[in-house]
Amino acid sequence: MLTVRDILADCEGVVRGDGDDDPADESLFYIDRGPDDASVRALADRLRRAEATPGEGAGVTVDVPAPSRRDRAKKLVKEQRAS
Repeated sequence: MLTVRDILADCEGVVRGDGDDDPADESLFYIDRGPDDASVRALADRLRRAEATPGEGAGVTVDVPAPSRRDRAKKLVKEQRAS
C-alpha cells in the first residue's frame, strides 16, 4: 500500500484510490477531477514528458519510504478522505 500511496501522491490528487472510501475497494482507481480540469492535462503532459526522457518515467527507482515522499502521501490521504 505504501507504493500505491506514493504513486497517487505523484499524481498530485488527480488520481484517487478507492481504498480510502467507505466501503473500501482497493482495486479501484479513478480520475478525481472533471474532464475540463487543467490538472488532468498537466498530469498527462508530465507523464508523457517523463516517459520520453531517459532516466525518468516508468521503471525509475525512487526511495518510496523516504520521509519527504511518505509525508506527501500522508497529506494526500488526509485531503482525499476529507472530500
